[in-house]
Amino acid sequence: MPAESYGAISLLPALFAIVLTLVSRQVLLSLFTGIWIGATILVGWNPIAGMAHSLQLVINSLITPFNSKLLLFTFLSGAMLGMIFLSGGMKALAERIIARIKTRKQAELGTSILGMLIFVDSYASTMITGSVMRPITDQFDISREKLAYLLDSTTSPVVSIAVVSTWVGFEVGLIRDQFSSLGIDQSAFVVFLQSIPYRFYSLLAIALVFILVVMGWNFGPMKRAERRAKEEGKVLGDDADPLIETREEDIVTPDHVDSRWWYFALPIVALVAVTGFGLLYSGGWPSKAPVEALKGAATADAILWGVFSACALLLAILVGHARVELEAVSDSIFEGFKMVMFPVAVLTLAWTIGGVSETLGVGGFVVSIAEGIITAPLLPAVVFVAAAIVSFSIGTSWGTMGIMFPVAVPLAFQLGAPLPSAIGAILTGSLFGDHCSPISDTTVLSSMFAGADHVDHVNTQIPYAVLCGTVGTLLFLANGYGLSGPILLLPVGVLALFVTAYYLSEHRDAAVPSVFGSSSD
Repeated sequence: MPAESYGAISLLPALFAIVLTLVSRQVLLSLFTGIWIGATILVGWNPIAGMAHSLQLVINSLITPFNSKLLLFTFLSGAMLGMIFLSGGMKALAERIIARIKTRKQAELGTSILGMLIFVDSYASTMITGSVMRPITDQFDISREKLAYLLDSTTSPVVSIAVVSTWVGFEVGLIRDQFSSLGIDQSAFVVFLQSIPYRFYSLLAIALVFILVVMGWNFGPMKRAERRAKEEGKVLGDDADPLIETREEDIVTPDHVDSRWWYFALPIVALVAVTGFGLLYSGGWPSKAPVEALKGAATADAILWGVFSACALLLAILVGHARVELEAVSDSIFEGFKMVMFPVAVLTLAWTIGGVSETLGVGGFVVSIAEGIITAPLLPAVVFVAAAIVSFSIGTSWGTMGIMFPVAVPLAFQLGAPLPSAIGAILTGSLFGDHCSPISDTTVLSSMFAGADHVDHVNTQIPYAVLCGTVGTLLFLANGYGLSGPILLLPVGVLALFVTAYYLSEHRDAAVPSVFGSSSD
């Protein structure tokens, strides 16, 4: 049966898995149930054959080159963290930072700024910022839910609009492909730059982080989590199940090791430097200009080279300078692998259910509905919402971009809608849905490196994401109907965030339940 014929049924597997995850808090079981439902539909509604097909679908997601490289990256990240814990370097650096950070607000600002500064890659930014700041935010009784939110909202939103990042090549490539097929004689990179002011969700998500941190506001389930952490000293809820199980205390630094802060800093510098070089080199630099090289960069290869280099340098530091025995190093590596086993399982099943949804044609179904109500003024807002729904359902912003570009850009061209706003709507709408989805890889990694319960992270982040998405939709509507341009609309949007956040924080009780139930208390 062709994917286009499944219609509304194509939404069933992902929505079932997402709702069951948020209600039951059993992530793996819920995701696999959604996969089984999708596989059963694909094999003609035979539940027994659907179970066998489910296993094959999981295998197929594991052997996809990009996914397998990201899983290896995750395992090596665990190994790196295990060796960092053994070296005591993270603790030494945290002690130096804590000596300069005096308040919770400074700790949250430091986390947000660090997340934005590492704009080369969202995965690397999440890993580095979470690893550095988790012991510091714990010291100031900042909830793991808040840390995960800060990671999630200062990595992808920043990387997606950065002109030097792992995203820019993919995004510019999508624009270039559509311009080529439509015969549009414009620079894809220039239009990419022109779309940045229209990335309303991405820009508002960053703005909301600093509004909440500077003003000390929280609302919804996050307010409850922060109250628990501040008043009871519990950075995790009593029934929380953090994605990273192993704590730094589980890996003991040998007594003879004089821990240095650079035991942690040097491997991180190596990770960033090698990743950046890898992006350029894999794209054809130095024979190509840096911007051109980034367009063809092999993202998965670059981050894999970076984390492997960091591991190799850590091994040399531990054995050569710290004089740690190889047996202890080996044990720390395996402890690190244990940290990431659950996230690896979640990522694998999340990718699989996203693939099932794509096979069922969820993107085509959502787009077909959106096409029926699109006019030139409405197009950016409708495309934004459609991209958000697709991204939420399949758990990948890049996959959503690939689905939306071949439909939305030609439609915008035919209707005479401004291309920068239409393209901005696709790119930022894809990020909005990805931020809300518990089956998103970036959402999973944020929970992982924050050491947070994944369901709690999703529950506490959704109200913030929905607020930014709602304001973003209104800005697209205002721009589409000619009320103002994006440069003037963005300050209005930020003001709307400020006023709404103030009302929800100061005049709404934290006990108000979230859409998907309470987070851990």
